Amino acid sequence: MRSVHRHNQKKARVGICIATFQRRELLRQLLSGLSRLSFDRMPIPDILVVVVDNDPARSAADICDAVLLPWPSKYVVESRRGIAQARNRAILEAENPDYFVFIDDDEVPAPNWLDELLWTRACFEADVVCGPVLPRFDAAAPDWMITGQFFSRHSNTSGQIAENCGAGNVLISRKVMAAVCAFDERFALTGAEDTHFFLRVRQAGFEIICSGGGVVYEAVPSSRASLRWILRRAYQSGNSWVLCESSLDRRISTRIARILKASGRILQGAMSACLSPVFGKAAFAHALSNLFLGVGMLAATAGRTFQAYHSAGADSLE
Repeated sequence: MRSVHRHNQKKARVGICIATFQRRELLRQLLSGLSRLSFDRMPIPDILVVVVDNDPARSAADICDAVLLPWPSKYVVESRRGIAQARNRAILEAENPDYFVFIDDDEVPAPNWLDELLWTRACFEADVVCGPVLPRFDAAAPDWMITGQFFSRHSNTSGQIAENCGAGNVLISRKVMAAVCAFDERFALTGAEDTHFFLRVRQAGFEIICSGGGVVYEAVPSSRASLRWILRRAYQSGNSWVLCESSLDRRISTRIARILKASGRILQGAMSACLSPVFGKAAFAHALSNLFLGVGMLAATAGRTFQAYHSAGADSLE
């Protein structure tokens, strides 16, 4: 870690990239949050906000017109269906900034969010910086869902190295984007295009550094605050992880290791589920989630692909 002095830092050019699909109110909340960004640690960067609407009907156009931002913005439509296609369009539209910053359309940043990401990048000379994603539950969310922390991601201290991350709250340098190029559009309907991207980032020799202060808050609607949704997500995560890994490593030894890991998850989850009633519903849900993760891994090893985004308008798993 190196000392960072605000006034000695070069003003950065940042492209904030947002892919959206039929989430009008959530997008409005996100854009309103971006309008309140503040900078205390780093110089105010030159920001371009890029919104890519994956809905050919342009359902987000009036939202983007209605929210006044203190930064230049750009609204475009990507008619090719898929989160990878929308993210890649955002990269093209961001006008070659120093840093690409991705945030999901169901998230709202803390006012110091971008300041903290840029500060962590400068302190640790990082090429990729990921921040915490914390949940915003509906009032009706059950207590076990909240205490079980099923929706909190990357809550690590600044400077810690992450094995992987998602594209919901991440800063990526232009150097990384030039080396890794784009999100793989074969993952349009399965999701995990971001998992695959950051696996390639690690393979290219770049580190992913955590920013403890670069926080965003993810909306968790009532449709997600259920055991059924948690288990569906666990299955999808296991399935898509194996798809990502197998596309990069086709060795027989790795395939055998995947089968063993998946079987271990299933066995561990089943045993924990039998014991978890003593510890409450959150423990039971974690045990079943581990089991479903393993089942999803085994299914992918057997060639079964779970297309989480097959139905347009379905509740997103991102």
